[in-house]
Amino acid sequence: MKKLTYITVLAATLLFAVISCKKDAVIDGGISNEKVNMSTYDFLKSHPQQMFDTTLMIIDKAGMKDLINGPGTFFVPNDYAIANYLAIKQTEARQNDERNNFTLDSLLNYTPQMLRDSMGMYFFPERITRDMLTSTGKDYQTSTPGISLNVALEERNEYQQDGVISTKPKYIFLTKVKGQKDIFNAVDYTHEDPSGDDELLDEMTICQTTGILTNNGVVHVLANYHSWIFKQLEN
Repeated sequence: MKKLTYITVLAATLLFAVISCKKDAVIDGGISNEKVNMSTYDFLKSHPQQMFDTTLMIIDKAGMKDLINGPGTFFVPNDYAIANYLAIKQTEARQNDERNNFTLDSLLNYTPQMLRDSMGMYFFPERITRDMLTSTGKDYQTSTPGISLNVALEERNEYQQDGVISTKPKYIFLTKVKGQKDIFNAVDYTHEDPSGDDELLDEMTICQTTGILTNNGVVHVLANYHSWIFKQLEN
């Protein structure tokens, strides 16, 4: 059994190329008013720090604006998630030849269908809100055929302080299950694959902002450390 750890794979040069202005890499705790009087697309476009500019470029190239503006739930990967993906892809490219590059232009050269299948794994036709989730989680079918992801509400104690904060906070996690769903230990906040094989531990991402209600659906924003499409460096 091992504790869940979060590894950020940002490459500074790629981040600078992808993100046009400086952004705060923090969990913001949500917004004071969960209801926003605009569509999901317009909400992402209106972010004051342009945290979703690259995400929207992919959505536009994939022809997905109508999809994310439809009823359902969007677990949004922000610009950091795209930068993390590009960093991994460039590392892989340079394993073959150190002169190789993989940039945002390389990504946008993918076919619209490839981009749609990839970004579509973050959109769920169902409405998924905090009040309907448990620590066990539930698998939900995404808009990409054949891909389901697990959504769970898990307790953590990072911000618990005796005499100040007595209630342990709970966070929404989006998980790509590898093999069987990991077993969550609520005592020491660890996960273990039923097989005992650490290589089969699920790929989990916490949501840094949750429960935004747009005019058409629900928005949860994934943490900055997330890598788009759950991309990991291949050995």
